[in-house]
Amino acid sequence: MKITLNITRPNGETEILNVTEKFGHMNQSIFNKIKESTKNAGKGIVNSAEIKKEKTNINQLVREYNNLHNEGAEGYVPDAIEYWKAHKNYKEWEETTIIK
Repeated sequence: MKITLNITRPNGETEILNVTEKFGHMNQSIFNKIKESTKNAGKGIVNSAEIKKEKTNINQLVREYNNLHNEGAEGYVPDAIEYWKAHKNYKEWEETTIIK
């Protein structure tokens, strides 16, 4: 996951700031607090937050495997990530969310 803030500084410059390590996650409430604090400190205006998450369909593939082989919770399911990444139906994508 990567979280960046788009900030317009008092001198008019726009800055893209990576805050992933500092916050770890972002929602509307946290964004509103950051926006208010930045404005009150006179450090600019926070325009938006962009959250990029890497997604895969591994859970779906495991469910399909269980259904196909009639495996329950105690049945054998390959747990090595490499097995699923090599699967012909494996997919990865990046999901982007913008908070304003």
